[in-house]
Amino acid sequence: MDDTEYYSYGNIKLGIGKFELPPVLIGTIFYQNETIVNRKNPEIFNMQKAIKRIETHQSLSEKYKIPNLIEISATTPKSIIKYLEFYLDHFNPPFILGGNFESRIAGIEYLEENGIKPEHYIYNTISNLKNQKEVEVLKKYKIKSAVVLILGSENMTSTQRFSYITEKTQPNNVNMIDGLKDIGVERIWIDGGVVNLESLAHILETQQLISKSLRLPVGTAPSLFLFQYSSPRLNIKFHTRYRRASIMFIVAWYSNFIFYGAIEDAKESFASAYQSIEFRDILKNRNIKLFNQF
Repeated sequence: MDDTEYYSYGNIKLGIGKFELPPVLIGTIFYQNETIVNRKNPEIFNMQKAIKRIETHQSLSEKYKIPNLIEISATTPKSIIKYLEFYLDHFNPPFILGGNFESRIAGIEYLEENGIKPEHYIYNTISNLKNQKEVEVLKKYKIKSAVVLILGSENMTSTQRFSYITEKTQPNNVNMIDGLKDIGVERIWIDGGVVNLESLAHILETQQLISKSLRLPVGTAPSLFLFQYSSPRLNIKFHTRYRRASIMFIVAWYSNFIFYGAIEDAKESFASAYQSIEFRDILKNRNIKLFNQF
């Protein structure tokens, strides 16, 4: 495969312009209210459980031959530093740098001070170029990869989502893509921004449009809306897991990366993505046009 068809992060290949490579599955750790994090002081967490969750995520990646990344989230600048110290003591880059804005900035500064090059992590996320402090930080620390989160309503069409990143609505009369490239961000990921089930339908159409015309990696967090359908009569934890697995099936066909959510949901996420990819390949190899009727 030509190296122009993917971004390389260590031994991870992130597809661009096509959906032939398996999507990179991304699990988030240290998110707000995660059970292993102390509710009163987020700098305190259960280290052994954190290691186990990351190792499970990575072992599933190896088992199913689906690439993976960890997103390190945080709610405070001090806690992101603790989480990064822990991660770098036990695991290797690359990884996704998440969390709220203040935490991401503190994380970038910590990584710079400790010799972690910006090529070794992905900044998540940025939605516009109007926050001058954020733009200055990305430029100062020479951030190379960033996730653009499209912010829109549930019925925002694929054309409107495409315009979100291509129209000249940013400062200095540039579009989102060119504006990021101007400050040195070379690898731009596009996250469609899931709101509900309808938005996901528009996003999957948008992903095909962006992939083909802009040749950028596309993906989303397909399970963000699942709590809306939780039933009080069912076990919410397991009910949500079943629905996550079902929605992962179709998303895996048209995504280069997937934020599957809480890292403890790795088992059903990897298994579902694997089955989806296997089924897609059967259709392709047998030349079966399953969805022509739509």
